[in-house]
Amino acid sequence: GFDFLWTFDDVAYRSGPFCRPAAFREVLMPAMRRVAEAITIPWIFHSDGNLMPVLDDIVSLGINGLHPIEPGPMKLADVKAEYGDRICIVGNVSVDLLGRGTPEEVREAVRDCIKVGAPSGGYMISSANSIPSYALPENVRAMADAIAEFGAY
Repeated sequence: GFDFLWTFDDVAYRSGPFCRPAAFREVLMPAMRRVAEAITIPWIFHSDGNLMPVLDDIVSLGINGLHPIEPGPMKLADVKAEYGDRICIVGNVSVDLLGRGTPEEVREAVRDCIKVGAPSGGYMISSANSIPSYALPENVRAMADAIAEFGAY
């Protein structure tokens, strides 16, 4: 048995969904809905990019969480305001920042994410995808330390 499921994969570019929202609804949603109906445990939907044009559709699948809220294409504050009372929001620390930023920049980004995502709960901070191989170890450590410092809410 599993406690939860992390499912699906990218359906969007930074600019928006891979296809027009109408095509997404006609072609992809029926298959996604069949899969969603078979899921009997809490689950997190993953997709990079700008999901906003189809996010109502994705949430309608019954997801419990959404990852990664990619900075740039999506704004954590907007997702939190619109969906934060219905789903757990996961992510938002830029992988580019983890690879090219400074530990202080990472610390500030974590603090900002928690400040926006934490009110009323339903937020799990993480990178805005995974911990990529190009992430600087000192930045990953800064992220972990900042989560420990700011993450109690």
